[in-house]
Amino acid sequence: MKFVHRMMMVALGFGLMAPAWAQVDTSDAQKKVLSKRAAEADAYRKLAECIKGLQINSDTYVKDFVAESDMIQAAMDTFVRGIRLGNPKWYKDLSCEVPAEVTVAKVVETLKEIHTRYHKGDRIKGTDFVDMERRIKKKVIKVVGMGAPREDLPPDLPEGVAQQIGAPPKLPEPAIPDLWLKVGSRARLMAIRAAELDAKRKLLERIKGLRITSDTIVRDFVAESDQITAQAMGTVIGAQTVRTYLHHDEPIAEVTVEVPVESVVTIIKKLHTRSIQGDKIKGTDIEDVRKSIKTKTFQATGMGIPPQNFIERYNAQLETTALKIPPWASQKIRMTGSGVPREDTAGTAQGKLMAARAAELDAKRKLAEHINGLVIVSETRVKDFVAEHDEVATHMDAILVGSMVEKTEFDGETANVTVSIPGMQVWEVVYERLRITR
Repeated sequence: MKFVHRMMMVALGFGLMAPAWAQVDTSDAQKKVLSKRAAEADAYRKLAECIKGLQINSDTYVKDFVAESDMIQAAMDTFVRGIRLGNPKWYKDLSCEVPAEVTVAKVVETLKEIHTRYHKGDRIKGTDFVDMERRIKKKVIKVVGMGAPREDLPPDLPEGVAQQIGAPPKLPEPAIPDLWLKVGSRARLMAIRAAELDAKRKLLERIKGLRITSDTIVRDFVAESDQITAQAMGTVIGAQTVRTYLHHDEPIAEVTVEVPVESVVTIIKKLHTRSIQGDKIKGTDIEDVRKSIKTKTFQATGMGIPPQNFIERYNAQLETTALKIPPWASQKIRMTGSGVPREDTAGTAQGKLMAARAAELDAKRKLAEHINGLVIVSETRVKDFVAEHDEVATHMDAILVGSMVEKTEFDGETANVTVSIPGMQVWEVVYERLRITR
């Protein structure tokens, strides 16, 4: 009897322990599902960003082409979410990475099809895509999506990706990640505020990329100046915040804002009154823009970080030196380029625009050179790190293309353009790879 009683007690013990084991296993499994879902979303986001960073011709990138109309944007989103992802890989902390790649040839083929169906005007020609494929040295675009076990997804996802990945399993998580609880509420609020301002600047840039006529976009007829930018920003300030995303492993906040299409048309009308192309753009053209836009709102996502003293406090808590945020990451990286028009266009509105475009390209070239020389840790520079990781190089190229034009000034026929990019945006690309290799 004693033996039977002992066996019953053991069985009862196992019976009581089993639910606890199941609960732990289920929790870990749920976290792995969440991190895989986040990594897949991140992979799609990076693919879209890298594709938009490709250059079509001398003064047009894919991001400009996509901004022309909702139909082009939708077609590109459909293409991106149709790209197959690689197998997921998990780490000890249950974070996950998912690789993805697509050939440049496939991207160019898709762009040709979209161009044939939806493009208006002659700014981009079919032959540009043939030259584009020859000019791009890389044959394959590779990215690695990374995710942590959290329910919310990163911003700026291609349309339909969230639905494709599916809803997350129910797993209670704190509203504010632990990292942000450590740096404090003041730091969090200041980072969110900075992200809001950055989002509104990007929203204005997107508006400038809208097409007005078959061969003119908003940026073409705007006499770039601080006054006009300030006037347009006055309208964008009314944009509504629709989402706040706090990174779980870095003091980075991302905020998404949106503005009604009606407000966008109002901005375009205001800019039109200062047009350097006079009667080339008519009021009826702007009304046609209103009809061509299918969505009711425009969105943009910005990035923000706390001030330097909070970054230093964050660094002090890190045990791994390689992961400490370098000083340049908490600042904006700026470069100024110069450009002049062709001799046959000197003194004309067209020449002024050509000079500004040439100056912008010169500024972005200088920005790339400067970023390549930034020190990550010890004697390792960004250019050394990029050379080791192909997916980092691809992503870095994309964020350089997305750098913001802060100021455009003219000194006679010479244009001087200042472009900038948040240092933290560069660091984020590097950090993701450092975190899993150190």
